[in-house]
Amino acid sequence: MDPVNDRHHGSDVSSSGDTVNVEVTNYEKTQLGQAPLPAAPAPTPVVPITEKGYKSKEDKNDSSSDGEGEDPFGHLPEHEKSILKRQLDIPVVKVTYVMLYRYSTLNDKLIMALSAFSAIVGGALLPLMTVVFGGLTTTFNQFFLEQITKEHFNHELNRFSLYFLYLAIGEYVFVYIATAGFLYTGEHISGKIRENFLKAILRQNIAFFDQLGAGEITTRITSDTNLVQDGISEKVGLTLTALATFVTAFIVSFIKDARLTGILLSTVFAIVFTMGGMSGFIVKFNKASLSSYAEGGTVAEEVISSIRNAKAFNTERKLVAQYDAHLAVAEKWGFKMKAVTGSMIGFLMCYVYLNYSLAFWMGSRYLVGGRLKVGAGTTATVSRSNRLQGPTQSGQAQLARLH
Repeated sequence: MDPVNDRHHGSDVSSSGDTVNVEVTNYEKTQLGQAPLPAAPAPTPVVPITEKGYKSKEDKNDSSSDGEGEDPFGHLPEHEKSILKRQLDIPVVKVTYVMLYRYSTLNDKLIMALSAFSAIVGGALLPLMTVVFGGLTTTFNQFFLEQITKEHFNHELNRFSLYFLYLAIGEYVFVYIATAGFLYTGEHISGKIRENFLKAILRQNIAFFDQLGAGEITTRITSDTNLVQDGISEKVGLTLTALATFVTAFIVSFIKDARLTGILLSTVFAIVFTMGGMSGFIVKFNKASLSSYAEGGTVAEEVISSIRNAKAFNTERKLVAQYDAHLAVAEKWGFKMKAVTGSMIGFLMCYVYLNYSLAFWMGSRYLVGGRLKVGAGTTATVSRSNRLQGPTQSGQAQLARLH
């Protein structure tokens, strides 16, 4: 009988008693311990690595020449390739201050226009109080020198008191409108920014999140958007009010006494140079601090989301150390920012009091020489103090706006 190939049995006996030769498979040989050992794979060539973790220059050139012209998206259709490149290759866009208002509606713009007008008027009313104060000082001086009667003194006193009352009411109304209007629009616009930011994040390709963690997204939505909200709401009102106070105080000072105002003008240049030189460092350090906080937030978010794995592998100390490293960097930049901010505010307040001393010194000399009246000198001095406090408040308000 001819041999029969049977892949299921090693040997068998037919019903007639003849022996049937069969082929034994590798599986059966393996079960019997007779299978040949598999050939070992060829050893992978070792690529030399430099100290910084890169390939050597020769091997890098070889690998680049071998893979030159290869497109990682070459196996995809053209429309999918364009979509992936557009989503993964995100250009760096410089956002200007005006672009923060791109989500404002017509109603928001009208409210901001009314608020800006109110802030300017409220800032302009503050130096006018110095004019009333100077006139009141002149009235007291004339009364004590017996140049006016008591009835005239009482009449002038009542008149100036009403001026103070009217200015106080106007200041309250205009500043309230400016503050409430900018706060409303800032809240509305920042809410739109948060909403559109989250929509843009959810539209991204999955590879986009390889370099952007969940904690960083949360930090951007909360902390960074709060800074934007401060910069487009109440800080704008404070800045406009301070600038209006500054300009109006200049006008009042030059009208009352141009000579003394020109002498004290040097203090303004000192304030401008100080603010201009230190504001750049404050913005730079604050950005670095916020970036470190965002990276630390990503680490914390990922650890909390996989807390079971962190506990199972006993990596708590390592993860805490990694998070502390980000906090240490943020603390370093934050300390630098606060140090520069404190120095700037200290210099500005120093300039204000130096301006007071210079005004009193030169004003007293002009007063004794008969070239300056008491009321005009008082008005000019107090107006210049408001003029210097205006840029100080404006500089403090612009810090958050520049972030």
